[in-house]
Amino acid sequence: MTFSPLVVWHDIECGRYTADLALWRALAATEGGAVLDVGAGTGRVALDLAREGHDVTALDREPALLDALSARARAASLEVATATVDAQTFALKRRFRLMIVPMQTIQLLPGRAGFLSTARRHLDAGGLLAAAITPALEDFGDGENELPAPDVGTFAAWRFASQPTAVRDLPEAMRIERVRRAFAPDGRVIEEDDVIELAHLTVERLEAEGRAAGLFPEPARSIPPTAEHVGSEVVLLRA
Repeated sequence: MTFSPLVVWHDIECGRYTADLALWRALAATEGGAVLDVGAGTGRVALDLAREGHDVTALDREPALLDALSARARAASLEVATATVDAQTFALKRRFRLMIVPMQTIQLLPGRAGFLSTARRHLDAGGLLAAAITPALEDFGDGENELPAPDVGTFAAWRFASQPTAVRDLPEAMRIERVRRAFAPDGRVIEEDDVIELAHLTVERLEAEGRAAGLFPEPARSIPPTAEHVGSEVVLLRA
C-alpha cells in the first residue's frame, strides 16, 4: 500500500460521523477565541470549525493523522495549526477559549487527572473544556446478536471493511472488538484484529475530576444517537 493504513482506518471508522458538529459549532460561536481540538485525527472537527472561520489548533499524538489533516487544510485553503503531542502532558505556547474532546477520546486516556490539569493550564480565564463521553454501551458478541453493519470505504482501488464483532463490559472499561479487512486490487485480503477500551465514566465522575483540577461544571449537553453511532453526553467544565 502506498498510503497510511492508520489514516484510512481512522477515516473509515471515525471520519463520517457528523452528529456532534452542530454542538461544536455552537460552542465555538458562543465562546469566541481560539479552539483546541484534542484527538483531532485527520481533521473531522478541526476542518469543519476552520471552515466556519474559527482559529483552530489540532492536537493528536499520531503524526500521520495530522499530516493528512494538514494536507486537507491546504487543499481547502484553510489555516489549521497542528501539535503532535500527548494529550496528557502537552505544553503549548498559547491558551484557548474553547477546548473540545470529541468522540469519547477522554475515555481512552489512562491519565485523565493529568489531562485535566494540563487542560486547565491551557484555557483562558473563563475558558471552556467540552468533552464527549458515552457512559454505557450495549454488550453484544459470541453469536448472541446480529452484528452491526461494517464501516466500509475505498482508497486507491483498495476496499476496506471494519466489522465490529463484540462489545464487552469489563470491570474498568468497555472493550470494543473489531476485525479490519483490506481487499487488495489483486484479490488478496489482509485481516487484523483491533481492540479499544473505553474507561467507564459518568457525567458526575468527570465533573468531580474537573473540580479537583480547578474547573467548574456547567450543565452537560447531549448528542443523540444515530442509526450508526451511539449518543454522547458532553461534559462542560469552565476555567
